Amino acid sequence: MRCAGIVSFNPDLERLRANLRATAPQVRRVFVYENGSGNAKDVRALCEGEFDNVQVIADTENRGIAFALNQLLAAAHDGGYAHILMLDQDSVPTEGMCDELERHLTGDVAMVSPFILDRNRMTMAEYRAMTMPALERLTHAAKHGAITSGTLNDVEAALAVGGFDDALFIDYVDFDFNERLLLNGYAIVKDNRACLIHEKGKSERTPIRVPRRGAGGTIVWQPVYKLGYGPSRCYYQARNRIIFWKKYHRWTGLEGLTEIPMLMVLSLVFEGHRFAKLRAYLRGIRDGAHMHVEEYRK
Repeated sequence: MRCAGIVSFNPDLERLRANLRATAPQVRRVFVYENGSGNAKDVRALCEGEFDNVQVIADTENRGIAFALNQLLAAAHDGGYAHILMLDQDSVPTEGMCDELERHLTGDVAMVSPFILDRNRMTMAEYRAMTMPALERLTHAAKHGAITSGTLNDVEAALAVGGFDDALFIDYVDFDFNERLLLNGYAIVKDNRACLIHEKGKSERTPIRVPRRGAGGTIVWQPVYKLGYGPSRCYYQARNRIIFWKKYHRWTGLEGLTEIPMLMVLSLVFEGHRFAKLRAYLRGIRDGAHMHVEEYRK
């Protein structure tokens, strides 16, 4: 038996409606954790006025994505659900996605991710024309992990590794959770036959291209995208990557840390509010460096 969990914070109501219309028929119940939105009344009216199996769990303030995800895990556990589909408020699962993902949630597999189709980077036609393995086993969370949105999770396994780290608030919450699953002997797989329509920030292509390994192991030069996040998110991007390194460097080396310079370049060269973002990155680096973080031990 499966449910879904959606974190809501100042959502675009039409995008949330599209999400719910796609999700509600695929699960027994949808829990929407309302994270203190300015339009919280409208969110509740949409969720409980238009759908029979959608339940709103309301908070009065934004305590961060990790806290919200943990409340959704608790709701799934208390409701007796074995599996929970985690979704961002603007992500839209394609038809049959849950059934396809659930086929693989057996044995040591604790999480199954779909292919993530970023609506700002790719069309559905381009996705369908791609050549790639049907199923991939993911390793090294910081580089090749699964973002939270779209993943179908084993509830007991998620709780067994401690759920999501509230201290991270937002950014790298997903890869931190991935890493603890992997280090505790669980597997994460990606099913490229299942597809989630998603949006990572406000992605826009830049002139920069970098070599990446494509299908069949060949190296291809792919464009780098700027994300368009505000200064607050820039702060957490830097701080949380340093926290991740402090926790897991015995297994991950410099993963995470190596992303910070590129994130700074993309924001400071190709985006607005450069000085505010520079200050945010520097504060994040400072706070991450000074913060006491326990090294993770299995």
